[in-house]
Amino acid sequence: MAHGPHFHDSDEITGRHLDWPLFRRFLGYLRLYRFSALTAFMLLPMLAGARLVQPYLLKVGIDDYIVPGAIDGLWLVALLFLAAVLAEGVLVYLQTFVVQLVGQRIMADLRSEGFARLPRLPASFYDRHSSGRLVTRLTSDVENVGEMFGSGVVSALGDLLTLAAIVAIMLWMSPSLSLVALAVIPVLLLFGGFFRHYIRRANRQVRARLASLNGYVAERISGVDEVRLFVQEKRTLKEFDHLQDSYQRASMRVINWDASLYAVVEALGAVAIAAILWRGGGEVIAGVASFGTLVAFIEYVQKFFAPLRDLSAKYAVIQASNSSLERIFDLFDQPQEPQGGASETSGPGALCLEKVSFSYDGKTPVLQDLDLELPPGSSLAVVGDTGSGKTTLARLLLRFYEPSGGRILLDGVDLAQIDPQAVRRRVGWVGQEPFLFDGSVRDNLDPEKICEDDKLWEILQRSGAAGVVERLGGLQACIAERGRNLSAGQRQLLCLARALVHDPPLLILDEATSRLDAETEQQVRSGVEAAHGGRSVLLIAHRLRSIVDADRIVVLRRGRITEQGRHAELLQKQGVYARLWRLQALEDGRGSTQRMEERDDDRRR
Repeated sequence: MAHGPHFHDSDEITGRHLDWPLFRRFLGYLRLYRFSALTAFMLLPMLAGARLVQPYLLKVGIDDYIVPGAIDGLWLVALLFLAAVLAEGVLVYLQTFVVQLVGQRIMADLRSEGFARLPRLPASFYDRHSSGRLVTRLTSDVENVGEMFGSGVVSALGDLLTLAAIVAIMLWMSPSLSLVALAVIPVLLLFGGFFRHYIRRANRQVRARLASLNGYVAERISGVDEVRLFVQEKRTLKEFDHLQDSYQRASMRVINWDASLYAVVEALGAVAIAAILWRGGGEVIAGVASFGTLVAFIEYVQKFFAPLRDLSAKYAVIQASNSSLERIFDLFDQPQEPQGGASETSGPGALCLEKVSFSYDGKTPVLQDLDLELPPGSSLAVVGDTGSGKTTLARLLLRFYEPSGGRILLDGVDLAQIDPQAVRRRVGWVGQEPFLFDGSVRDNLDPEKICEDDKLWEILQRSGAAGVVERLGGLQACIAERGRNLSAGQRQLLCLARALVHDPPLLILDEATSRLDAETEQQVRSGVEAAHGGRSVLLIAHRLRSIVDADRIVVLRRGRITEQGRHAELLQKQGVYARLWRLQALEDGRGSTQRMEERDDDRRR
């Protein structure tokens, strides 16, 4: 599995600068917390006042008491200075607590909205995005956006307010020294504009590479058994190191640009202080300015460049948050699965496909002009080579995809006119890869709590899964993640029972026994036969022995129907179905012979 640059950049948002549109959209999430946000903003001028009164108190103490030698009143200035320092500490705590509280609530809202949207996205979206990348958008990207309000926007506004107040005070105290101190601002703006583009682009690359890294880790964790089975530990580690190195290099570029901007601000601050010492010292010697004014000016310049240094760091935070906002809102803006139509439908489960065609990419046809009919209460089997379109057919019936042409009718109603959730309640589905969630048996079988325990046990008995649940310890017994504490057959039986909870008139079995041994397959087949109960059953199968009793068998080849009829009829035709049957019978015969030879060897030993 090669991971070139295209692999890293596939999740990178590369649109134009959208700072203000994104920021305005972000502000919409503040409406629910506008009182707390307003409180945080109201604390800013109070905090700025507590900070900026301190240099002025130093000036008063030096000019009015220390230089003249009037020590008697100095204690009051010192007390006021201490009160200002304590007030600053209290206000910093309150302001930090409030903005972080709002930031955490916004993060929770974004995560909830994003997670709520995921189940409503079409299946084609998940064909293009790995689970690890989506996890990144709902975790680290959301955390970055939470930083935007707390460590970004509010703090930046506080710094800007402080800067404006400092400039006003400095101009009031000494216009000439103010012009000297502020002479470096044009240079600072020039460097800021230069760094802006590179910091933004570097942050985008970091987010994309982190998503790729998370996606790879999630994929390898889910396939850890295959990694060990095929001795892929070294290769996996090498690929992980490649992705990690790429992420580290991207992060170092961000650190490099951020450190460069910080260093520029620090250097310009030192230049400004040196200029103040030179010009202010001359004015003090000439008697134009007081010594206290010079000391206060140096303090104000330091307090002026401290917010600028913070702004450079906050700018990096805002840029990272902006990149994350692009990715989160890109997720929010994805077109959702078509909704609407009839939410309640009824009928015996009659299925009809009229000239149905489908293509995943719009170019290569997977299904072509498919005509099928499944009468109520009957069984229809669909077989064919790998890639013939069998599973795609099941996905169309569940409305995970929409046909490119033709239409699908359920009890005479076009599926496109029925709400997808209503379709999935009326169509039970059991796939070849049974999936169970971490939780109790009951939560897996009946997450909507629509069945009483007695009814649920009845379904379990009918599907042949009651013994599985009894061995686990009952309906409240725990199932491990992905059903790891169950065999494949046990998981399949539980999934069959889950499909019957809504009592669907149509049941789809998508190669539900393809990975089971003969004994377990027979157990699942018995459960299916018991669950039939007058339902229409669509069997999508690769192993032909599981569908010999179907009312009708359809053979697909390259998305088209090549043969159809009952098992005996198709064998007589000596076509594709007969050839597949002979091949599978030969394989089964070899397997039986091998098992007999093994038993003979055991007896001889």
